[in-house]
Amino acid sequence: MPLRITVVRVSPRVAPGVLTAPAWDLLRRVPVLTGAPTHPHLDALRAAGAAVTVVDAGAVTGLDGSAPPAGPARWPGRAPGGAQARRPRATLPDQAVDEIAWLPDPAAPTPLDQVLNRLADADADADASAADSSVHRGDPDTGDLAVGALVATVELPGSALLDAVAVMDRLRSPGGCPWDAEQTHESLAPYLIEETYEAYQAIEDGDVAELREELGDVLMQVLFHARVAAERPDDGWDVDDVAAGLSAKLIRRHPHVFADVVVAGSADVVTNWDAIKSTEKARTSVTDGVPLSQPALSLAAKLLKRAGGVGVPVDLAFAAPAPPATSPAGEGEPGARRGEGAGSDGGVAAAAARLAAFAAEADEALREPAARGEDVLGELLLAAVALARAARVDPEQALRAAARRFRERLAAAERAAQPAGAPPATLPAARWRELWVAATRPGGAVTADR
Repeated sequence: MPLRITVVRVSPRVAPGVLTAPAWDLLRRVPVLTGAPTHPHLDALRAAGAAVTVVDAGAVTGLDGSAPPAGPARWPGRAPGGAQARRPRATLPDQAVDEIAWLPDPAAPTPLDQVLNRLADADADADASAADSSVHRGDPDTGDLAVGALVATVELPGSALLDAVAVMDRLRSPGGCPWDAEQTHESLAPYLIEETYEAYQAIEDGDVAELREELGDVLMQVLFHARVAAERPDDGWDVDDVAAGLSAKLIRRHPHVFADVVVAGSADVVTNWDAIKSTEKARTSVTDGVPLSQPALSLAAKLLKRAGGVGVPVDLAFAAPAPPATSPAGEGEPGARRGEGAGSDGGVAAAAARLAAFAAEADEALREPAARGEDVLGELLLAAVALARAARVDPEQALRAAARRFRERLAAAERAAQPAGAPPATLPAARWRELWVAATRPGGAVTADR
């Protein structure tokens, strides 16, 4: 009768000895052979009483380390040079057995591993068209073999991340990639921004397949920075520390899921999150923690959102004029640049008039029930950029400076409200306006809260 070989497939990501019940039943019942002397499960199998034998895979196949044939999956009848390959039964300690389990190397499959895997896969494909073809029946080229496969490990979702960590470790280690080995947090920083923008574009384009690839690139940056940090001798940390910190943070900030806090909806979730975060970070202003290095438009939007969260009236963003120029027009670079833009062909005046017209049109359009706010405000913002270009002002720098001034005024108003002990979120709009006006005066003098 044919020798039945069950290829027992395990994942290199699963801890040794963690196998399915069917796998344990098989491995305890039949002889176990492998061509991998460092197979990660050998010690666990032997400790459990399995009969494991390490064999010379090259001698079994007659391939002597050469690659398996590229054609249909067939047991090689002859070794290179014409010598007859030894049949697998002849290599068994007990040649009377009719069933064995074969453990392929999960990390670096040998040529025999590859042949047996291909035979097992061929049988699985044939199973779709035959009533009972779960094994590969004997023929002159297989030497009366019956080859099947058993998946012996079950991986948890996310286990493939271990492969990515291992690849990054290999790239960064001695003998890996010289370019990767040279990188630092500082040299990698631009790539993190670039990959994030590419993922953002995939979202905007609605390209889900592209998004998957771009998120992989973002993940690579996370793994890269963690690997670089792990090399620091005194204050290093690794990807496990990153993941552990994230898990702990998510649990702390979701007490309605992991504790007994009750919420009425997503608004309560956001309120709790901000309160917990503020306590953790010991922050004194709602603007603390807003990264000032982000693009100016995003920075302005984030600051205004934070301000709105504590009740600051939105119109206060328009309440203070920009600071005066440091030098008169015509004296020094700032004034000279403004004069040059305004005096050439009236471009600044024309752009300003157009922006005013857009603002008026936007006010009317946004009152319409079917108005598309993104389109209307997008045109208005584009007109503002056009005005900046006509005035030879960098719109990014101008908006960033204005956002920083807004942040400083808000922080000053918050400090002025602190002596009374009232949380900023409880202040009425009228009091915010008083504090805001005072914060724009020279010296920022503000009377105590009443």
